[in-house]
Amino acid sequence: MLDVHPPHHSTRTWSDFFIHIATICVGLLIAIGLEQSIEVLHRHHERIALQADLRTEATSNRQIIAHDLNMRNLEPWFDQAAQAADAAVPTQGKIHLVLPQPPCFPGSVGTSKMRYFAPSEAVWTTAKESALVTLLPVEQARMYARLAHNYELLAANREDVYRNCSAIAAMQQRFAHSTPGSTNLTWTMTPAQADRFAQVASDTRNAIQGLCFRLRWSDVYERRRGQS
Repeated sequence: MLDVHPPHHSTRTWSDFFIHIATICVGLLIAIGLEQSIEVLHRHHERIALQADLRTEATSNRQIIAHDLNMRNLEPWFDQAAQAADAAVPTQGKIHLVLPQPPCFPGSVGTSKMRYFAPSEAVWTTAKESALVTLLPVEQARMYARLAHNYELLAANREDVYRNCSAIAAMQQRFAHSTPGSTNLTWTMTPAQADRFAQVASDTRNAIQGLCFRLRWSDVYERRRGQS
């Protein structure tokens, strides 16, 4: 708060009065200018720090995305499972399939060796909640908004993979047993159960393809973020 002190001597002429008023006005303008300059510098430093944090997060996310794209290596099992179930001929009302271990790890997406990790959105989320997004140039803010929307779609794809993979794991518990002298599993099901199994395997493959599609788009946006 600015304090305006009264003159130390009485104002005797209009000239003295206007000089005093002018002095006060100039002082106020200088104080306001300094305050605004400090605020501009503060916001400038906040913007530079935010952009640096966003670039750092982008670099980390691109490494995570490169790892997650290995999920496409899981697709062949689901193709094999669906095709085997569709082609199987019932024997005494049962269908028997011999397949490798399914790449489904209960409670997670992927296997114990190849697990999916979600890219981070912490910096962008914090910037939105604290209104720091307004510090960014309009084009950058739009690009980050598109990336955030893509991550929403990516999360939905991830849930599809998780849900279908969990269904496969549950079927394994019911229908599969070890094959002597082999690491494969033998699945014994009714034709209706095998049809359901084939459908879930196909849905899981499609969900993984959708997940990888979104991951590739995320990588494009993250590369742009890292360069901004």
